[in-house]
Amino acid sequence: MKSSTLRTIVIGVTILIVLIMGIQLYWVSKTYKLEEKEFNIKVNSALRSVVEAIRFSHKDTSPFAGVITQTGPDYFIADTKYLADSAQADFLLKKAIEEYSIFTSFKYGIYNASGGALGHITFISSGQVGDDPGTPLPSIHQPYNYIGVLFPNREQFIIHQMGFWIFSTVFLLLVITGFGISIFKLFRQKQLSEIQKDFINNMTHEFRTPIATIQLSTEVLKNNQAVQSNRRLFQYANIIENEANHLENQVDRVLQVARLENRSPHLEKKPVDVHAVIRQTVHDFENSIRRKGGRFQLELRATRSFITADPLHFTNIIFNLADNAIKYSTEPEVTFLTKDEKDGISISVRDNGPGIPDKYRKFLFTKFFRVPTGNLHEVKGFGLGLNYVKLYTKSFNGEVKLKSDPGKGSTFILYFPHSSVGGGQNASE
Repeated sequence: MKSSTLRTIVIGVTILIVLIMGIQLYWVSKTYKLEEKEFNIKVNSALRSVVEAIRFSHKDTSPFAGVITQTGPDYFIADTKYLADSAQADFLLKKAIEEYSIFTSFKYGIYNASGGALGHITFISSGQVGDDPGTPLPSIHQPYNYIGVLFPNREQFIIHQMGFWIFSTVFLLLVITGFGISIFKLFRQKQLSEIQKDFINNMTHEFRTPIATIQLSTEVLKNNQAVQSNRRLFQYANIIENEANHLENQVDRVLQVARLENRSPHLEKKPVDVHAVIRQTVHDFENSIRRKGGRFQLELRATRSFITADPLHFTNIIFNLADNAIKYSTEPEVTFLTKDEKDGISISVRDNGPGIPDKYRKFLFTKFFRVPTGNLHEVKGFGLGLNYVKLYTKSFNGEVKLKSDPGKGSTFILYFPHSSVGGGQNASE
């Protein structure tokens, strides 16, 4: 994905999340105000019923509108007119608070207008929301007797009533936090990937000039009569040439993998004879496998051996698998097996190497990954071969699988679907 496209998506999603969060906070604020209003209404109704009961106990049936005064967010004054008995006030308040479902602790006191003092201060816990925080009960001087009721845990009670909204807001914040962390890591990973690609491209291009110089110098050296007449010098010249060619192949492989990851590669797809490529690969590696005391075995059973692929890259796929099979085996026995499948052709490359432990298989086709061997590095390479195999097999609409038994060897199975098999062509054509 291009950086500009990714940036546009991230900006769009961020704006959407900000809008959602803004709407969420708006409704949380609105819900809080509604809960606050409902709390005040319930408290007024409860205290009004207490005042009514106290006045009726004194046979006072006169109108008592406006007997409840709220002097603060959490403090209410109920004008009882008559000095309430402490036991009566305690009973009536508990009953009224419970009837109106105000399940929060409160503190109350009885004000005596003749003495100008607030007495019988009592804290009553609801058992659900809040203990006594030690908030003093305000003593407001009035010309009448009243009961002052303080709700020190009013805010906690209101928030407790908003359980769903609080949960949804916290959940949304967690989602946004997770999204932010993911975006940060995504951009960080993309930045590191870009740095890695730039480094690889610069490094490989810087290698090309000295490699070309070495190859040219080696060719001139080998054409020299003095070198040709000296067997040892000529052998050294061949070693330099072979190693320079090997290094050039590695550089080309790195560039091909980087090119494939950056964009869709330019592939010249045409009919390719799988059996011919396998035979040529066997011929090219014949000396290498003999030096290690090994051998190839061919079981080319497919009746339709032509597939549609890029000849160069398909040859490199087979080459890489054969190269790995030889490199990682002490006395390599490499078997090539082809079979007709219902929808295509399968190509198996089996070796008798050390095998691959289960814990490393999911990383096997990752770029630069090599199975750990401790401090021993007997086999040379960059860890690009199998990554190359997977990337280009996928570009040919194929797939690659691995079967491996540690200590017994590994089998890489290439499969190309029917759509990429050349119709009507077989091995004998």
